[in-house]
Amino acid sequence: MLSGDCVKVLVTGATGFIGGHLVEDLHNRGYDVIAMARKTSNISKLKELGLEIRFADLTDPASLVEATKGVDAVIHLAAYYTFHGKKELYWKVNVEGTRSLVEACLKNGVTRFIYCSTTEAVGPVKNPPATEDVEPNPTYEYGRSKLAAERIVKSYGEKGLKYTILRPSGVYGPGNVNDVSYWFITGFAKKALWSYFIVGSGETLIQFVHVKDVVQGFRLALEKEVSTGQTYFITEDRAYTYNEVYKILAEIVGRDPPKIHVPPILAKLMIFPVEVTYKIFGKENFMWHVSTVDAVTQHRAYSIEKAKRELGYNPQYDLRRGLKETVEWYKQHGYI
Repeated sequence: MLSGDCVKVLVTGATGFIGGHLVEDLHNRGYDVIAMARKTSNISKLKELGLEIRFADLTDPASLVEATKGVDAVIHLAAYYTFHGKKELYWKVNVEGTRSLVEACLKNGVTRFIYCSTTEAVGPVKNPPATEDVEPNPTYEYGRSKLAAERIVKSYGEKGLKYTILRPSGVYGPGNVNDVSYWFITGFAKKALWSYFIVGSGETLIQFVHVKDVVQGFRLALEKEVSTGQTYFITEDRAYTYNEVYKILAEIVGRDPPKIHVPPILAKLMIFPVEVTYKIFGKENFMWHVSTVDAVTQHRAYSIEKAKRELGYNPQYDLRRGLKETVEWYKQHGYI
């Protein structure tokens, strides 16, 4: 079990959304946090916290060997994260980069390794809520790359790696300015065209998690020896229908929820020309992709009973509380 003072924890992706919250939390709890970042990253927040910063890149194995020297544990958050990116980068960064990081850890005698995967490594669920042993069926290249990385991490368990794999779902919260939840919340608040429509019945299940609850999950995995060799879903304690999500968000931002239900096939026909236009101009918005229609008409709901039972995981944010806090942050910082 690793806890508190003098425990050196290297966090990759420390300048990212989850990473920024995690390093601050661990630092405040007395951990000796070492932040790994690329030389092109904005490290101002890390400097404000007074953290040691090690520059490295997942595509540069030699830099990873240097970055992992003298630490007690590694929490691996860094990834190529987008749902419509380049296939070669998913595999170069998320898969081979993870392999290189694990090998660097073992070369330096670092055996405690916590990997940030995603519920997208599992994908849509036929019989919700899914448990950790459900057969994965990732639909996006991002999810497929994270599943492949999970399997690599597990394979090194036979070589002495004490790993834990966490799978957060739809992470949202203050500080998120480039993600699916960001586009969804801000687009709805600003009355984007898509926000007037519901694809299908709106009864499909979706599950979210506030970033502070994700941080709790990683900290517990770090501190609880029982987590070694295990995989956990880290989400809120319940899923919501899209109808429920729209109703809650509408009440918070002060507008009516959408009332027009559009059949999936018609939604695809409406979205296709917009998606093409975005591509022509080199822009990206998850809400304007034909594949998003399939995503919102398939259940994504997952059980956290294992994390609650074994780690003592106890999410503090329901969707209403979390969205209210997040919307307020977006307003204060000019995003809506």
